[in-house]
Amino acid sequence: MGKALRLVLLLLALLAAPVFAQSIVERLITPGPLAGAHAKLEANCSACHSSFQKTAQNGKCIACHKAVGTDIARGQGYHGKFAPARTGACKTCHSDHKGRGFGLVRLDRANFNHAFSNYPLTGAHQRVTCTACHGTGNNYKGLARDCATCHARKDPHRGQLGRACQSCHVTAAWKPVQGFNHTQTGFALTGAHRAAACMSCHVGQRWKGLGRTCVACHAGDDAHKGRRGTNCASCHGTTAWASVSFDHSTTGFPLTGGHADAACTACHGPGNAIKNPARSCNSCHARNDVHKGQNGPDCATCHTPRNWQQISFNHDQVAAFPLRGAHRTATCAACHKQPAKAAKPSTACSSCHAADDAHKGGNGPDCGRCHTTTAWKSVNFNHNSMTGFPLVGKHAQARCEACHVQPADQVKLSTQCGACHAKDDAHAGKLGGDCQRCHSADGWAVGVRFDHALTRFPLLGKHAQQQCGACHVDKSFVAKGVTCASCHDDTHHAGALGTPAPCQTCHNSTNWAAWRFDHDRSTRFALTGRHQGLICSACHSRPGDPAKLGSQCVDCHRRNDVHRGGFGEDCARCHVTTSFHEILLTK
Repeated sequence: MGKALRLVLLLLALLAAPVFAQSIVERLITPGPLAGAHAKLEANCSACHSSFQKTAQNGKCIACHKAVGTDIARGQGYHGKFAPARTGACKTCHSDHKGRGFGLVRLDRANFNHAFSNYPLTGAHQRVTCTACHGTGNNYKGLARDCATCHARKDPHRGQLGRACQSCHVTAAWKPVQGFNHTQTGFALTGAHRAAACMSCHVGQRWKGLGRTCVACHAGDDAHKGRRGTNCASCHGTTAWASVSFDHSTTGFPLTGGHADAACTACHGPGNAIKNPARSCNSCHARNDVHKGQNGPDCATCHTPRNWQQISFNHDQVAAFPLRGAHRTATCAACHKQPAKAAKPSTACSSCHAADDAHKGGNGPDCGRCHTTTAWKSVNFNHNSMTGFPLVGKHAQARCEACHVQPADQVKLSTQCGACHAKDDAHAGKLGGDCQRCHSADGWAVGVRFDHALTRFPLLGKHAQQQCGACHVDKSFVAKGVTCASCHDDTHHAGALGTPAPCQTCHNSTNWAAWRFDHDRSTRFALTGRHQGLICSACHSRPGDPAKLGSQCVDCHRRNDVHRGGFGEDCARCHVTTSFHEILLTK
């Protein structure tokens, strides 16, 4: 038999294999043993693979794992919601042929997004561990989704309210209860009932057969001890137990004013034991009667139920003394020291206000000439028209006693400023008593009028900005002298330019530093060469009259004379001011 024929027969033998057994070729090319879950398919490669058709592999997986195929078709579950799992190859995540102990499902519990499942985690469920619901195994499918499956052991209702926990509770927190509509029970919660805890009515988890009348719950709160019957709602509302809606006008005694705010027990006693109390004011308010019964028992002639201290007595019509201004707010006892029926007070101001009279009777008893009833300090006396001294400026603000130390009808004051302000005169009387020549009544230091230009020293430049006291320190305002040296000490030149210093020769009042002096024209010594630009003190360093200084070179440069006087004192014969070393040669 030829060599080629033997190879063909060998190949046919290798390919020829029973349909139920793995062929020799399949055994030669398999990448490794299957996982334990697929071990029974190891002899049947075609169960998962189609020869030369890689894209057909997903269909074989789904044909076996029908539940996964249903999820993908319906877009539910992890494989139906997670796009890579829905459209990708199964082997991307579930690779096989890696041995019997290899896990085909490798779930990363820490990073798994539960939103891709059919049960998204919300509220407190997001903080629960995986094992709390799925255990420690691979129990990821088929779990019940109702609350009671997990929370039955924590159900405080012991199953009496059914398994639909979500009808009252939410996943955010087990408490407080949200969403339950109590109106569906036939007993709508209103007012304070809305804030009441469930267990305050449903004691012992009793949810059926509860009474719906007020006394069923509030018998212990009934201050009437049952004497007013069981229909609490006829007076009380659910907003607050103490909020009473009883219409007292049905009793023939309408509650008005302060009576409307009074507690029931104030008239009816503890427990409302007094059903029909007396209706006269005195029967309840005898202890509040400050008149001690002297004005009779008919309190309503003066007082109203709105306020015990609010009096309706018309003093203007009944008495001969109409109440005006502050008298209206005065208490009755302030004037009526004795009962009104026993003694009538005088209508003269001083009869009540003698103690308030700051004049101590010096201006007589007729207070009404100056004062009004609006306020004791509200004075209507017109000083401008009734005296010869109109009050203007600060005088209009002064108290009467500031000037009238003694009674005005006994001592007439002088109208001269000095009569009152002698002690305030900073000039100590040296300028006379006619203060108004410079000062005004608007203020002692305000708007001072004095024209300094009428003196021998008009104020110019910086001088115009100075306060008077800057020059007139002693405030005598006598002549200080018109030279600069009269005020300004020669601290800079120290007398080197003359004494007294003729400051005005160089300086002006506009700016002390903006000085100007033409040495060439104003002196007999023109500044040339190096002399130009020298500061004054370079030559004028000693006190004295500058005009008396020598003009010879040696007067300043004797110490610089290298000839030591050998050529005389006339340095200008050879030297020039441009440079000491520059020699001028003459024939």
